[in-house]
Amino acid sequence: MIRTWKVRGLVLLTAAPLLAVVPAAAVADAGGPARSSDPIRLDGLLKPPPKPKTHTKAKAKAKVAVALRTSGPARDVIPGRTYEWKWTIRVAGKPRPKQVKAKKRKAKAGKGKAGKLQTSRARPREAVFWTTLPKSLAFVSGERQCASSGWRVVCRMGAVRRGGRVSGVIRARVVERAKPGQRISPLGTVTWAGTRVTRRFPAARVAATADLAITRSAPARARAGAKIPYRVMVRNNGPATAQSVMVLSEGPVKLVGWNTACVPGRGAYVCSVGSLRAGESRTLRLTAVPRGSVRAGTVLRTSWTAASPTLDLDRTNNGAVTRTRIIRRR
Repeated sequence: MIRTWKVRGLVLLTAAPLLAVVPAAAVADAGGPARSSDPIRLDGLLKPPPKPKTHTKAKAKAKVAVALRTSGPARDVIPGRTYEWKWTIRVAGKPRPKQVKAKKRKAKAGKGKAGKLQTSRARPREAVFWTTLPKSLAFVSGERQCASSGWRVVCRMGAVRRGGRVSGVIRARVVERAKPGQRISPLGTVTWAGTRVTRRFPAARVAATADLAITRSAPARARAGAKIPYRVMVRNNGPATAQSVMVLSEGPVKLVGWNTACVPGRGAYVCSVGSLRAGESRTLRLTAVPRGSVRAGTVLRTSWTAASPTLDLDRTNNGAVTRTRIIRRR
């Protein structure tokens, strides 16, 4: 009877899926307590297991492209002069069409996540530009939105939409102590809606400049027929080396003696001094006589001018004049 009971249990188990009910005897055979009045449901066992949840990475938000263009002086800059450094901020994208704007005005706030997202994207954001000027520059002026503190300049350019752009300019003076040949390239930075872009201005080079100063000495009087001594000193006050310095002498006198430094030409003399480093000076000692015969009481006026291919910032001290009155012989 025991074997027969097991066989019946198997038969009933085979037929149980059709009825979705298993008699308690089948469970009793597994070693557990059985009740004939409590059937076991197999609906949950026959259902396929749930699919495992896959953890997908959240898509990164696309960054808005912000472009920064810069421009500066096209030529070498000269100490003491003011120049402009310009920039343009451009935000990528297209402005929203008028139809979309009209629909958004009609739509109620909070209707759909998509509507909120589009509205936030269309909202203009503030664009801020700032730079730190090098010690060779001194801030002079800029846009009305610009403010400076020391060498740092900050310009709040207002709200800019996608597809929009805004431009600005900073005016700065090259300080007198700027070294010749020094490269000036300020670094500009712009922020817009969490995006930050940095770009340098084109490099500008400090021009090599010099400051030639000339001093002279000559006798206030000279007897007719006597030789007149001249002493001319040229000094370079810098800051750069003055290349190929020349002294031009014009007046009713004729240089005499052996002096290879001066060459006559068209009623004047050109005297070679050579290159002068910053702070260096050189003296010309010349002797001259009047051109032709002159009467007593005549004043010989001779001008001396220093020049160089190197840019001279102050030409007021490049020239000098000597005056010598001719007196009678004894």
